[in-house]
Amino acid sequence: MIGVIHLECSLPDSHSLKEKRSVLQSILTRAKKRNLSISEMDKQDAWQRTVLSAACVSNDKTVIEKELRVLENMIEMHEDIECISISFEWL
Repeated sequence: MIGVIHLECSLPDSHSLKEKRSVLQSILTRAKKRNLSISEMDKQDAWQRTVLSAACVSNDKTVIEKELRVLENMIEMHEDIECISISFEWL
């Protein structure tokens, strides 16, 4: 089973793409350490917006959901980024 989380986020204190990439790099690195595949999917050229998608694969849906929720909480706890919308997809 594959679980995917899509997060549209705002970076209200970002004033350049360099600042945005710095925030995103820390999130991407931490997510990859949890064996999640994650990427910025849209708004790459916008300073204060991003769309991230992350996927997790397992034979147990609860394991996938737990890992994706950990990522969601990690982003929500980060002081430089705010989630605008979150959606899950199951494949």
